[in-house]
Amino acid sequence: MNNRRFPQSIKKEMTEYVLYIRSKTGAIERKSSYPIFWCYEWLLPYAHEEPLIGWPESKVFWAREIGPSVGIAPVASTPPD
Repeated sequence: MNNRRFPQSIKKEMTEYVLYIRSKTGAIERKSSYPIFWCYEWLLPYAHEEPLIGWPESKVFWAREIGPSVGIAPVASTPPD
């Protein structure tokens, strides 16, 4: 992984995401309390948006519409209580 710092102008165009996992039973798990990566607003292959209720983030983008999947969610602007 390249750990170099990004110029501030590039960083402003990027969004922090956190990883979510959905099991085959539909259970959702947030995998980290910290942002795990930066990503431009381009979300492919995470094309299936779903609202999140009861989680710090308000929405998640799944790689698969149904069934087990990996998802990314834009990090909430305020930390959870």
